Amino acid sequence: MRTVRALLAAAVLAAPALADKIKQEEPGPKAKGKSAEWKSKDGLLYRWYVPKSYDAEKGANLVIFLHGTGMHRGWGLANVRVGEFRPDDILLSPDGTTAMERGPNFMGEPKDAKRLHALVEEMKQAFKINATFLYGHSNGSFFALYYAGEYPAEVQGVLAHASGVWTWTKLAEAGHHQAIVLMHGTRDPVVPFGQSVGGYEAYLEAKYPLVRLRAIEGGSHVPAEVNYRVPHTSQQLAWIEGMTTQDAARLAVAFETLANPKVREYHDYAALYSLSKRIAEGAAPDALKAKARSVMDAADSAAKAHVDALRPPDPLKIEAEGWVGHLPMFLRAYRGVPACDAFAETWGPVMKQHANEAIRHLRAMRTTKDPAEAFGEGVAAIREGFFYEGCTDPDFLKQLGEWRKDKKIKLPKEAVKEYDDLVPAYEKAIQEGFRSFEAAERKAKV
Repeated sequence: MRTVRALLAAAVLAAPALADKIKQEEPGPKAKGKSAEWKSKDGLLYRWYVPKSYDAEKGANLVIFLHGTGMHRGWGLANVRVGEFRPDDILLSPDGTTAMERGPNFMGEPKDAKRLHALVEEMKQAFKINATFLYGHSNGSFFALYYAGEYPAEVQGVLAHASGVWTWTKLAEAGHHQAIVLMHGTRDPVVPFGQSVGGYEAYLEAKYPLVRLRAIEGGSHVPAEVNYRVPHTSQQLAWIEGMTTQDAARLAVAFETLANPKVREYHDYAALYSLSKRIAEGAAPDALKAKARSVMDAADSAAKAHVDALRPPDPLKIEAEGWVGHLPMFLRAYRGVPACDAFAETWGPVMKQHANEAIRHLRAMRTTKDPAEAFGEGVAAIREGFFYEGCTDPDFLKQLGEWRKDKKIKLPKEAVKEYDDLVPAYEKAIQEGFRSFEAAERKAKV
């Protein structure tokens, strides 16, 4: 079932200042290694960067940044290291396509899609564009998926960070060539992680063959290239390009980006496995195929290290042990890797049951006006569905804690006792889960 939310999420970071001294220049092939600001024929302001390597005969890829609510055209290039991020790509960061009181925004309407499309056409007149990738954050990510549905032939891939899918977004066979990544921090306080889970399920239901859910475990709402130990944005764009390009040289670049040995402990092994599988089974140089097969083995070994570290009790019960948080993290991170998929044959149905039970209680909790009843439903959600990502939500756990301390609320004694028995251990188990997951990751090598 498609979990969607038509929201305009407020971005966490302040919008970069619009400096008066920024260079005003129309983009073109002669502007190699430069960035500046310009406006489209209909007045849409944008910032751009042309790589030093741009060759008018060979062309380049185009990466379009789509900002969240309260941001503007300066957001995109301010949140990457220009010249290092996707160093061979043309970067384009426009204002939102609709003027609003809080600033320009991307609305999910045909007029907005048409306005961005017109700008893309102008860029294609100035440059030879080989592929177009969209990177949206927060509200911009909702729009990125919407736009890809409106102009599927124009878009080769989408990285939607802190996203979800608007109910009117087109998910059709015409977009099946696209590589889609829904990337989301599991502790996002602005757009709940479950939005991307629902979006991912919607694309699976629509039979998109190249779709992934990339969880940033413990991550918040901030952009993901320079605010974490891992450059998540460039990694996921590398996977998107690698799964869609027909250019052997670009395929090798995508592979090397994902398999970068400088990235320690936090490789995206599921992305590496699927990209390596494509290389090993496709028309690639023998040397690259050999490296790809080696990486496939490394990814499977990494998954086995997690399986070996997981020892849940039988029968299942909440305890202050790392497996409680580690197990769902592993299933999210390694989906598609053989050792994980074999493990999921047993645990997948358990996860689904937990989700169903937790959602049932959480809905009851949010619909009742009685805080005592809501408290009981929240505790029941944890008891019966503690693997479900919604139960780890910090705001949810904080609310339960506040109700527990509120002397004005007459809470059922049974619910209070169950809270005291379960929730402190559960919160500790979530934290231990991060440590357990990272310990298993450290055993893996690309």
